[in-house]
Amino acid sequence: MKTYFLPKEIRPELRKIWGIPLFNGEEEVLNKFQQFAQKKRFKTIITVGDYCSFVLPSDIKIFDGKIKREKIRRLLKFSLRCNNPPGTIQKGVWPVIRKAIKNKENVFIEGEEDLLVIPTVLLSEKNTAVIYGFPEKGVCLIEVSPRVKKTFKELLKKFSLKCGK
Repeated sequence: MKTYFLPKEIRPELRKIWGIPLFNGEEEVLNKFQQFAQKKRFKTIITVGDYCSFVLPSDIKIFDGKIKREKIRRLLKFSLRCNNPPGTIQKGVWPVIRKAIKNKENVFIEGEEDLLVIPTVLLSEKNTAVIYGFPEKGVCLIEVSPRVKKTFKELLKKFSLKCGK
């Protein structure tokens, strides 16, 4: 497994909307999410980020105890934890996310969880929804599919690498 480092030049690409935007305030986000989830009948729902992990019902929550870089008072319950400094996808997060998905466990991230949408999508099965926060707007819902996984693998190739020992 490798540690990936986010190069500055692809940051704008990561700020685009991935998946389906659910915007317009907490109540509207929750309503749209519930309608969509009911229609799609996802096998697993994973939220990445504190805002969506608090607001939306999910099987697995991946969070760092911060919303918009500000520490929050109340942490969600979790059974797994790992380190992931900002701007990276550490090699150690892959087995933790894999275990979280397998056992439907929550993960607390020491550092930052923003980029962990990528390994979460890549490690998830079809018929999984991965939801992440989109600052000032709401959340985005990614339906895991072979096409989405291919896109995320291509994106990961643009990161710089440091091989782990």
